[in-house]
Amino acid sequence: MDFRNAMLAAMAGAAMIAASAAGAQQPQTGGTLTYTFHPEPTALSTISTTAVPVAIISTKLYESLLEYEGAGMTPKPGLAESWSISPDNLVYTFKLRSGVKWHDGKPFTSDDVKFSVQEIALNYHSRGRTYFGAVDSIETPDATTVVFKLKQPVPFFLRAFQASETPMMPRHGFTEQDIAEKRVRQARIMQEPIGTGPFKMKEWRRGSHIILERNPDYWKPGKPYLDQVALRVLPDGVARALAVEKGEVDLAPQSALPPSEIQRLRTVPSLVVSDDGSEGLGPMMWLEVNLREKPLSDVRVRQAISMAIDRKRLVDVIWFGAGKPARGPVVSGNPAHFDASLPEFEYNPQRAQQLLDEAGYPRRQGGVRFRLTQNFLPYGEEWVRQGEYIRQELGRIGIQVETQSVDMAGWLRRIYTDWDYDFTSNFTHNYSDPTIGVQRAFISTSIQKGASFSNSMNYSNPRVDELFRRAAAIPDGPERKAIWNEVQQILRADLPVIFLIEIGFTHVWNRRVQGLIVNGISMYSNWDSVWLQR
Repeated sequence: MDFRNAMLAAMAGAAMIAASAAGAQQPQTGGTLTYTFHPEPTALSTISTTAVPVAIISTKLYESLLEYEGAGMTPKPGLAESWSISPDNLVYTFKLRSGVKWHDGKPFTSDDVKFSVQEIALNYHSRGRTYFGAVDSIETPDATTVVFKLKQPVPFFLRAFQASETPMMPRHGFTEQDIAEKRVRQARIMQEPIGTGPFKMKEWRRGSHIILERNPDYWKPGKPYLDQVALRVLPDGVARALAVEKGEVDLAPQSALPPSEIQRLRTVPSLVVSDDGSEGLGPMMWLEVNLREKPLSDVRVRQAISMAIDRKRLVDVIWFGAGKPARGPVVSGNPAHFDASLPEFEYNPQRAQQLLDEAGYPRRQGGVRFRLTQNFLPYGEEWVRQGEYIRQELGRIGIQVETQSVDMAGWLRRIYTDWDYDFTSNFTHNYSDPTIGVQRAFISTSIQKGASFSNSMNYSNPRVDELFRRAAAIPDGPERKAIWNEVQQILRADLPVIFLIEIGFTHVWNRRVQGLIVNGISMYSNWDSVWLQR
């Protein structure tokens, strides 16, 4: 069974579960769905950053040209009611839906689409260049028609129009100074959104909550079913779990609860604990490493760090079995692109010490070879515990690690704007194709200050650049598979990051919540079909 069929089969199972849970009942209108996640979003558009807390909430506010169905992410009409593709796969023509309005009442037009792609996504979204780098021109012959002309075929082009990937942004939501001075990520609209989505901004009290309210002018008749969506900010993981257990919060998405609490909540009858609805993401965790200076610029040092970490123990002890040891940059759940010949990373602290000696870093006073700083992704307690485990393991081979803690905004600035770090834990999504989800972290053109979840490491390998360039222009088949195998083998050898584990997302929600799992990125869907059983 290939990746696509595997995902479709998984979705079929999920749909059956959902149908069984909902029974024959019709959706009910009204109520507030409350969810909890930590940390609090730093902005309300993925143009600012694609961090998980931002993606979860912004996709209820902003939409894109297409929506997606099933774990296989089959495209279906969204803001574009139809589309056609030329026989040579070089021209995509989208017909926009008439009568769609922005939250401030102004009409959504083809000019907004061109602006969103050409001025915003291409220049500021972390995957914008991947999706639209081959676009030669965007034409808008009338207010409801958009024509993309490509320089070369882009096999994944229809995947680009997810709300988290290419949100449609209103041209009138930005000032001329925002664009001219390249201050798009700091624009007012990042905090005060104007979308076309089923929900619009009502209130944001920093450190407490965000409330979205029903968009009465939404273009889908009768939707959304919910009156409101509310994010409740609860920094403590146990407090989040208790809030879900007591019914004070309806949903904890994307592993928002500590793994130990998730295990406990699996036995609570009022709750659903599900791993479905994230099949299209493929999250991969690694240690992001700053390669600009020694000792981390020496591959032998990075190999030593890799050998000092027991990935199976990480999975079993820190993550309570939610995941599996990584074998490279592509997740093993994507057999169409994963190189199955790759062995597991070796755990060998003794060999790690030999490598450090060979690299010219012998133990000195106190048994310390050198010192490094470590940041951790500020997503909760398990990330802290993982950071402590890594600090201990590296200490055993003579690397003294100082762990530094900053909030989400500070972490993004330190890693992606200031490049002021030695190494940090992190994860990114593979998505369904390495060109979409893997390329941005390892190609040299992604070395850009301020571009979050891109190549902060300063990794540059012309062969890797060339392989990614070739793979982006040809369809799946033996030639493309050979390219992906070589990419994975090079990145395993170079270790621009220390690949750790393939993590799994688990969602916990109250049984009264219906219609939540709809595709492979369900928590990034717009929730216009979610309803509460009363």
